Amino acid sequence: MELFTICIVIFLGLLFTYTNGFHDTANAIATVVGTKVLTPRQAIVLAAITNLLGAFFGLAVAKTISSGIVDSAFITQPVLICVLLSAIFWNLLTWWYGIPSSSTHALVGSLIGAALAAAVCLNAAKPMADADGKPVSVWTSIKWMEVKTKKEKKLAIEEPKPEVIAALGDKRQINGTHTIEIGGKKVQVVAFSGRVREVIEKEKTEKAGVYYKVVIPMITSPLTGFFAGLVVMAGLYAFLRSWRPVTVNRLFGKLQLASSAYMGFSHGMNDATKCMGIITLALVAGTKAGLFVNVPDWMSFMRTGEGSDPLSLNIGDHFIGMLPNWLQFGYMPSPVDVKSQGVPAWVVIVCALTMGAGTAAGGWKIIKTMGHKMVKLQPVHGFAAETTAATVLAVTGSMGMPVSTTHAITTSIMGVGCAKRFSALKLKVIERILWAWILTLPATAGVAYFLVWVMNKFGWITF
Repeated sequence: MELFTICIVIFLGLLFTYTNGFHDTANAIATVVGTKVLTPRQAIVLAAITNLLGAFFGLAVAKTISSGIVDSAFITQPVLICVLLSAIFWNLLTWWYGIPSSSTHALVGSLIGAALAAAVCLNAAKPMADADGKPVSVWTSIKWMEVKTKKEKKLAIEEPKPEVIAALGDKRQINGTHTIEIGGKKVQVVAFSGRVREVIEKEKTEKAGVYYKVVIPMITSPLTGFFAGLVVMAGLYAFLRSWRPVTVNRLFGKLQLASSAYMGFSHGMNDATKCMGIITLALVAGTKAGLFVNVPDWMSFMRTGEGSDPLSLNIGDHFIGMLPNWLQFGYMPSPVDVKSQGVPAWVVIVCALTMGAGTAAGGWKIIKTMGHKMVKLQPVHGFAAETTAATVLAVTGSMGMPVSTTHAITTSIMGVGCAKRFSALKLKVIERILWAWILTLPATAGVAYFLVWVMNKFGWITF
């Protein structure tokens, strides 16, 4: 039965990724369709390919979703099912009405609501207490604010010393993280395409929890998108004021292909990784419980090892490694932490393909809202909005912040529209979008809470 439950979690995780793909297709292609640089079908092909590539790079958001928001002690497999059902429901509801809401915040809100419901049900069955026997609030199931100091492994900028290169020897040609011994001291180095960098440790104050990883980015990323879009567009107006409109449209029609691809890549890097963390959690729990010991050989891929292989590279690293050195631009993969659980390659591939398939299905209603109803766009406006939003996503994604792709691109379009003139914005449409943003977290938290509570009452979820 537990094995069946894990299979349901994996299926729902992929279903959420699929709905995320067609729900958020508009994030990457609405502007390029609205400016008529590409037809909808051409734009969807571009978005599907770039989403697929982006999903192979960066797993920081996956780690935040899987461990940085709620206490994992309250997230069992059946609870995860409720989380995913709630997030899928919200995606489908907002897609049906053509409202560009956040799939990221739908998943985060569902996690919060489900964890809180699990704590309430657990407390009702057996009052929670700390080590001293004092009552503990159910609100501790949510990681609200966490500030901790930890050692972070980073790559040194300069070349390693000659003795490090000598100690590494022929291992220099083997890509991955190597541990060598120099003078009785262990040193870690990363080798990639013949390049070598030493791993150094620095103390870092990490801020985690809902407040730092969700609430603050939820406010700052739309504001950043809006004002950056406004500034970028104002700068372009000043720079292009003496250009002929035909020349501007011709140039930025070509440049918008690049900015749209950049947006699609950032979207894949930020959004496809969310469910990778959830599916990996389910696999790790199943492996520790011994559920995959007696499975047929064709299901053995579901077993996960403890920790990560120091020589492992993610699929994005392998892709870059296939390029000629002059096209790698000195790229170096991050050092592998052997103590942390890596995301299995098949999970990355399946989630990436599912996101790409969802993107290919298209989200025509949301594309219509963002590409046509909010503000009338020309290629130069689309270029400014996409470049701004994609940069916001790339920066926050590398920091592990589950920022809404929808919020970033929508507010960038608003900023670009305001640079044109404030009256260019269609405020009634924008008001409807803003209300969807405000309601996403509480609505999905409420749905997930209700699902867990009902399933507990009927005995389908026990604590």
